[in-house]
Amino acid sequence: MTCTGMRHTRSVSHTTVVVMSLLVLVACNSSKGVTTESTPTTSGGTTSRTEAVRSWSSDIEWTACGDGLQCGSFDVPLDYSAPSAGVFTLPIVKHVATATNSRIGSLLINPGGPGGAALDFARYADSIFSDTLLERFDIVAWDPRGVGGSVPSIDCVDSMDDYFALDPSPDDEIETEDLLSGARAFVDGCRKRSGAILDHVSTVDAASDIDVLRRALGEKTISYFGFSYGTQLGATWASLFPETVRAATLDAAVDPTLGYVDGLVQQAAGFESSLDAFFDWCDANQCDYIDEGSDARTSFDTLVDSLNSSPLVNDDRPPTNEGVLGIAVAQALYSQSMWSSLAMNLSAAQDGDGAGLLTMFDEYFGGYSGGHLDNLIDAYFVISCSDRDTNVSPEEILGLKDRLASVAPRLGSGWIQEMLICAHWPSTPDDKPVIGADTSSRIVVVGSIGDAATPLTGTRNMVRQLGQARLIVSPLEQHTTYGSDDCVTTEVDEYLVNLTDGPDELDC
Repeated sequence: MTCTGMRHTRSVSHTTVVVMSLLVLVACNSSKGVTTESTPTTSGGTTSRTEAVRSWSSDIEWTACGDGLQCGSFDVPLDYSAPSAGVFTLPIVKHVATATNSRIGSLLINPGGPGGAALDFARYADSIFSDTLLERFDIVAWDPRGVGGSVPSIDCVDSMDDYFALDPSPDDEIETEDLLSGARAFVDGCRKRSGAILDHVSTVDAASDIDVLRRALGEKTISYFGFSYGTQLGATWASLFPETVRAATLDAAVDPTLGYVDGLVQQAAGFESSLDAFFDWCDANQCDYIDEGSDARTSFDTLVDSLNSSPLVNDDRPPTNEGVLGIAVAQALYSQSMWSSLAMNLSAAQDGDGAGLLTMFDEYFGGYSGGHLDNLIDAYFVISCSDRDTNVSPEEILGLKDRLASVAPRLGSGWIQEMLICAHWPSTPDDKPVIGADTSSRIVVVGSIGDAATPLTGTRNMVRQLGQARLIVSPLEQHTTYGSDDCVTTEVDEYLVNLTDGPDELDC
């Protein structure tokens, strides 16, 4: 199971961004009214939606909340087709442009997920974005509807241990039923705790909110920078409101051409490919977990078999088993900078100490032992299930075992565990707009040859689907590359500031 979010900073060490748990929210009044801005005509039957979105407006009252920071909030309707049904109040933080005399406008940021809280990407913008962008743009981040500090927000469970510490590759009917009942319990928790908002947090809903935010910021056209899932959100917004796009950069783009199941199978294959790269790296560097006379792959498989038959006991926590190991591995495969930690923790597990792998498991879910600090994973599933293109039954998902084993023999079972949640989802899929954006300047898409979460093949499909876009390819072995690859950073900065065009594909 994998979320797709930005997981690096601008520093040369590629340190993972720590998403802070305390959301500093400033209560501000907003009011809705009617705008007279013209409504675009778009393909895919989206004109009625844009008309409904344009009938809603919201004001932002800003309050200073730190050095160069301003905080506020804006309201969007629970349901654009029924605006009297209630509102989401979405928190927003702005890192004010440092060169006010040459300010271009706002740069909207979404760090990924789906379900990733975004405010810290404005609060700590000087650690994430180049001085060039900090000088010329207000860096603006908001928590999407249902996410992070949104009111109301998505909530499903108190702890991820109950489901994700289960064995994802059941060996008998009892373990299979444990997985099925665990998925049902997760979905029941979402329905009980989140209620009516479950049907109003799709990517289309969140993309519609971007137009409300643009108008609240007073900008006729606006710039956008999305990472990972943020590329799906940005591409949807650009497809719905192309005439409002000044510039858009999509780093580690999601494949818009694949349905729910095929997309996750592709992602499983991407992680398996990165795991193979990790094994090659370990063989070359003689990682400590490699058994004498063996190799990285065989030693890993031996450890998996051992954890499957004899999980390592942890005090007051689930044992370190095959499920915990799989998520710990997924966490490490987001960036090569985490490979040495993974190798060290695999070695410790061989010696009977599973605490390191359990810590990596916790880091995947927000870093809080026995629970989680924000609603990232809850929101990830609610939004992903809302966005699925088709209904799938639990039996159909369990039947994917052989297909996943063929593309991801070591990691594929984790995706069955993920998809079982949406297989129990109560609502039916909605029609989604076709991705394709006739924007005034070409959208820039960035991909990496070693991206596990959003493989380069899918990123290329995003470029083609947009209709007019260009691609920058990084050679790095990680997910998202702005701030890590100097070539990517320079090219993106030049585009966002000067709207510079370039070749259809550039290899950095």
